[in-house]
Amino acid sequence: MSGVPTILYRDAHLEIVDKPTGVAVAAGRDGDHASSLLGQLGLRLCHRLDVGTSGVLVLARTEHGQRLVSAAFERGAVEKTYLALVAGDLSDAGVVDLPLGDWKRGRVQIGRGRPARTRFAVLARGVHRARVHAWPETGRTHQIRAHLSAVGAPIVGDEDYGGPAAARIYLHAARIVLPWPTADDRLVIEASEPAGFA
Repeated sequence: MSGVPTILYRDAHLEIVDKPTGVAVAAGRDGDHASSLLGQLGLRLCHRLDVGTSGVLVLARTEHGQRLVSAAFERGAVEKTYLALVAGDLSDAGVVDLPLGDWKRGRVQIGRGRPARTRFAVLARGVHRARVHAWPETGRTHQIRAHLSAVGAPIVGDEDYGGPAAARIYLHAARIVLPWPTADDRLVIEASEPAGFA
């Protein structure tokens, strides 16, 4: 995947893209807006993906679109599915229900702060590796990264949370289901799996 996002869906109010890894969604702490995805595309932010995370990202073309998506996120009506490659051993399925705190020195505090809940299921296993689907039920910063690390299965490439070094953080926003005023009242958008997750 190159540094240019692929458009997955577009209408008068939304633009949903497949964000490449390594691309910032919004201006970072250095204030460099021009090189961010929002700066390049001139769109409105609906939610975030970390720089190292690839996959489905919902952006708004209008204020009305941004309001509709933000309201859906606030009432918990958006379903997100992530794909991760993790190191370590993990049970076949489970729930991580640990609060997450403030972001400091590249990571969030685990075990105190705001409530956070993530469900996961193992798709396939290798030697001390697993392909995992994760479904965040809340939307905290670094939630999947912190929660998988907390259960002994840090994401490959996520050195901030104890994962082994790799060319990228192996976390991909694979699918989103979003209430939307279309013929069937919802959008289901998927981003192709990047190379290296097998």
